[in-house]
Amino acid sequence: MSTARERELKYLYALTQTPQLPEGWSLGEEAAPLTLQDTYLDHAGLLNARGWSLRRRAINGGEIGYTLKRGARTVGALHNREEVEALARNASGATSASALPAEISDLIVDEFGAELTTQLQPTVTLTQQRRTWPLMHTGVTVAICSIDQVQSASDAWSELEIEFLTSLGEEKVAQLAKEIDDALRNEPGVSPSTESKAERARRLAL
Repeated sequence: MSTARERELKYLYALTQTPQLPEGWSLGEEAAPLTLQDTYLDHAGLLNARGWSLRRRAINGGEIGYTLKRGARTVGALHNREEVEALARNASGATSASALPAEISDLIVDEFGAELTTQLQPTVTLTQQRRTWPLMHTGVTVAICSIDQVQSASDAWSELEIEFLTSLGEEKVAQLAKEIDDALRNEPGVSPSTESKAERARRLAL
């Protein structure tokens, strides 16, 4: 299990190439592309109403993990939230597509009671084709840059995300985020996104 503050810049992205970066910034070698199958779980909107988000993710049709996000703060394109991640497991320890990890289940039980963990149902399903690069500032990796082609049940769109390393302090993240956001928001085809992918999918489905 891992617990961290996720700090990332999010943009709707209409370009086909990687973004123009300001002086001192560069991209490293592109990683292997990923196919992500994301299913968001809730019951009667209880998690969503509290500002919680529970996602089950399959990576390239294989490894399955769960992510619980909460305590979100959004200022412009910068999203900041607590993120708890753990692999799905059954009693034998093998990865399972349906087993909610105890680390995440315990948090839900403490906040909402045990019954909710047995009532969770899919609410949003997304498929993403993801390309990623290390993002460097003055030659030092400070973030992961990704371009996601997102498909929901009713719509498709593209997003650019810049997720800062968890090892960076808040002041450093704020400084770096401002510098690169000032450059990106002036680039044609790039616009700040103030909502998560799941929030956007729910809104577009209305």
